[in-house]
Amino acid sequence: MFAPKRLMAKRSGEAGQALVVMVGVMLLSIAMLAVIVDGGNVVTQQRVAQTGADSTAEAGAIVLAQRLAVTTTPSGGWDAEVVAKLAASASANNVVVKAAYYTDICGIPLKSDGTAALSVDGTENLGVAMRVGSGGLPGGSATTPDCPSLKVGPVAGVLIIGEKTVGAYVARAIGIPTFTVTTRATAVAGYLQGYCSASQGTYCAVLPVAIPVNVVTCDGQNNVQLGDRPWDWNTTMTVPLCKNSPGNVGWLDWDPPAGGAQEIVCSIINPDNPAVVLPSWHYVAATGNTNGGGKCTDAETGKVYTGVEDAIRKYDGRVVLIPQFDMTCLTGNNQPDPISTDPEVNKAPNFGCPNAPGGGNGQNIWYRMPSFAYFELCEPSNPDCGGRYGAYIQGSDSNICDTGNGATSCLVGKFIDILATGTVGPGVGSGTGSKTIGVQLIK
Repeated sequence: MFAPKRLMAKRSGEAGQALVVMVGVMLLSIAMLAVIVDGGNVVTQQRVAQTGADSTAEAGAIVLAQRLAVTTTPSGGWDAEVVAKLAASASANNVVVKAAYYTDICGIPLKSDGTAALSVDGTENLGVAMRVGSGGLPGGSATTPDCPSLKVGPVAGVLIIGEKTVGAYVARAIGIPTFTVTTRATAVAGYLQGYCSASQGTYCAVLPVAIPVNVVTCDGQNNVQLGDRPWDWNTTMTVPLCKNSPGNVGWLDWDPPAGGAQEIVCSIINPDNPAVVLPSWHYVAATGNTNGGGKCTDAETGKVYTGVEDAIRKYDGRVVLIPQFDMTCLTGNNQPDPISTDPEVNKAPNFGCPNAPGGGNGQNIWYRMPSFAYFELCEPSNPDCGGRYGAYIQGSDSNICDTGNGATSCLVGKFIDILATGTVGPGVGSGTGSKTIGVQLIK
């Protein structure tokens, strides 16, 4: 017997409908699987991309911190240096920077004239904001930002918009080969509270020693030779202590002329620095021989330290704060003290010095301090230190300190960060309750 044609057509239609339903179920299953597999991967890659964006923004902010520290202007200018650092960090983190803008300390994007790139309702307007790579930095005369009121300050940060392309696994089957992850990060150079982390000790002690902003070396007679470039960062190095002369690494006496070198040991063990506003001039040169001398009891532990070298080794393996100076001022003959208030302290050519900067020694030298360096002292168990300690001060360690430049004393460690403008608190440097400047990710 043969089925009627009408019945055969009905069964054929039902089979076609079932096929459509089956295809639909398969597509839905693929879509659900894509959500689970590719969705999870996208979430993971979003986190990775955000970390990369954060690091890239911080790289730009570090350049701005170095600028605030009055380090030597890069050959291509500050904007070009920010561009280069962003590109290097983005490449290392596999993130594409779609756009980057300059901001103030509050993270408010700035126009080229230094005013806020904001709409009437207070929301940001990146369409009028100055992009990184425009050939310069935002101008203007803003000095005192007020974040709650949206009053902007000078350029202090970098906002980046990043992207990362994520390949699809399951979604490829339904015509979606990739996903695009968008990220955003802003980092600034500005005030931080308690900047030193627990891993770096309870605080970063301020060592009573001033180091030039730029590299110094010693000649064959152990006399200072001034360099023209900043210190390298995150590289273990020997910082030579040459003979005493203007421009050399110099020991500090926080309350001169009393005490002199005999106070240095206690100033190291129990930090007693005053609050230091950056930038400012300081009359703190220590006179006398620092190669030994002096005992001091640690107020924390009761341990007795003898001599400067022994005292500094208290901090081996830890981060300390070291004042940096970019010029000296010779005063005398009833001249007034250097001016440490803005704008004089920042105004060329004298920067507040009553005469042309330079020279000075003994008790008639002033240091202009534009920044502090975070310096991690070596300790023998650190593989990067080659069995060396953080300090060799006795003046007889040429086998450690002489890198071909005649030095017999030195510090050994690495510069890991910089802080500029602001106030380093008294006594314990940037410990609890004190303010310093560093690079901070804000959003």
